[in-house]
Amino acid sequence: MKYIKRILLVLLTLIIVGGIGGYFYFKNKFMKAPPSTMTIVNIGEPFNFIWSAEKVNDKIEPHAALLVPVTIPGVDRTFYMQFDTGAPSTVFSYRNLLSINEKYGDIFQIDTVDNQVRVVDASFKVGTVDIKASSVNFRGMGKEIDWSDSTSVVTLGTIGSDFMEKHALIMDFKNKQIALQESLPESFERTTEFLPFTFDGRKVFLTAKVNGEPASLWYDSGSSAYELVVDEDTFMEMAKQGAQKESFSANSWGSKIPGYTIESEGIIEFGTTKVPLNRVTYFDWPNKLMVWTMKASNFGGDLGGQTGNKLFLNKTLVLDAPNLRYAVLP
Repeated sequence: MKYIKRILLVLLTLIIVGGIGGYFYFKNKFMKAPPSTMTIVNIGEPFNFIWSAEKVNDKIEPHAALLVPVTIPGVDRTFYMQFDTGAPSTVFSYRNLLSINEKYGDIFQIDTVDNQVRVVDASFKVGTVDIKASSVNFRGMGKEIDWSDSTSVVTLGTIGSDFMEKHALIMDFKNKQIALQESLPESFERTTEFLPFTFDGRKVFLTAKVNGEPASLWYDSGSSAYELVVDEDTFMEMAKQGAQKESFSANSWGSKIPGYTIESEGIIEFGTTKVPLNRVTYFDWPNKLMVWTMKASNFGGDLGGQTGNKLFLNKTLVLDAPNLRYAVLP
């Protein structure tokens, strides 16, 4: 009996040490963002965004990705990039930029910086916002641009949360419009109920309530099509009685990840604004340790899950990054 107790004690110690180690590894790997290389030169006016649709099984998901218009000095075409608050830094796709350079000359200067191939001293405009970036990484190869097709939507990469790091962002989903501002208008100060959010590692964690329980929701605008992504156990707890789960395959930075979705009857509260939760989702990530560490680390409070844009489709989401506050407006 003493021998068995000793073994159990050793196992418990390993689990605890592994958990602590996993926590700090996760914090260093996940919750730290590289220094921003982006400078906002001119704020501009509100601008429109578009949705990208995607076929999931036999259904069309019309809100698969939120795309913002991008224009480049010297190039007579409007491109798009996905706006993804889950990405701490803006990144380009390699072949797309090569295509632009081949057609228009060396618009983008591509060089090796710190043993990485990057775009250096880039100038471009997101909507009406002028941006300069000392260096931008590549992520994903992308593909060559078919210049004979003038009507296609060509994406150049991802606009990350460095875009909003020093400004207030107003996302009017109902009218498909975004505004980036130095500070919020006086009218917001008088009439808006603000809640706190955290921005560690340039990741947005909203304080909210899920089914009456306080929770921290990771807002990832790149997970656009999902109301709430949770772990498998929570998925089963939040499922509507008698509902059948549906399986699908999702694309995550070029990798196919098995996913599951099911009907729910939940309520998410953002202050006094209540949003019905109709479906919950979970993914069968190949790295189970990451899922466990995310849950165990309890960063940003009680992690209630990850949410995308679908909860806010008929609302306005205000993210005031310098003051670490947000609001959801009806």
